[in-house]
Amino acid sequence: MNFNVFNEYKEINLKIINLIKEDKEDVALLEKREETIKKFIFLDMEKSKFRKIYEDMGLRELDRELENALKEKMISVKNDIKKLKAGKEANKGYININRNLNFFSTKI
Repeated sequence: MNFNVFNEYKEINLKIINLIKEDKEDVALLEKREETIKKFIFLDMEKSKFRKIYEDMGLRELDRELENALKEKMISVKNDIKKLKAGKEANKGYININRNLNFFSTKI
C-alpha cells in the first residue's frame, strides 16, 4: 500500500499549523494541500480502508488542530479589526469636536 499521499498530507498540515502559530502565511502550501486532497479522490482504495488509514495516522486529529488554529486566528484578526474600527471612530469624534471648537472660537 502506498502511504506517500497520506504522509505528504500530514507533513503539509503540520507545516501549515506551525505557520499559523508563527503568524505567517504561505498560499503555495495551502494550494499544495488542496492538490494532495485531490490525489485522495483518485486513490483506488475502498472507503473503509481509506478511513482506517486516515484515523490510524492521526490525520483526523491533525485536521481538527488545523481547524482550531484557523478559527483562533480568525477570531484574533476580527478582534484586531474591531479595535482598529473603534480607534478610527474615536479619532473621527475628536476631529469633529475640534472642528466645532474652531467654529465657536472665531471672531465676528
